[in-house]
Amino acid sequence: MKKKNMDVFFDGENVSAKKYKEVKKELERLGIADTSKVYGLQKDMHTKGWTEVSHNDSSLEDIRLYGAPSKDKIDKKIKKDVRKSCSNKKNIDIIVIVSSDGGYKDVVDEARKDKKKVVVIGEKKTPKRLRKSCSLFIEV
Repeated sequence: MKKKNMDVFFDGENVSAKKYKEVKKELERLGIADTSKVYGLQKDMHTKGWTEVSHNDSSLEDIRLYGAPSKDKIDKKIKKDVRKSCSNKKNIDIIVIVSSDGGYKDVVDEARKDKKKVVVIGEKKTPKRLRKSCSLFIEV
């Protein structure tokens, strides 16, 4: 049996839930996820589809942030959790960020310095700086 070697972080504000099946196929090629989380705001209708996806796939944890919306609230939480994964989970070899947001470049660089393979799964709109900073970019 393969070991769980990967943590996956979905930016629910940035990638549509309609892309989940396509993303899941790519994830299955990469390894076995120890954790897989999708992030959104509690009352955000745009990310509601992710809640439905997580109800149908028990391996995907739906993380809902409460309180007033603020700039980069989801991004900051994902970055915090990526850093925690890098420092606390020595068995994790691969960090996967599902987003087309160039704002993740700093945390990608940090994770790579921690000797993690960082895969970004994003759309055509993903900025070159993020594509170049990760170990592998997969377009969906």
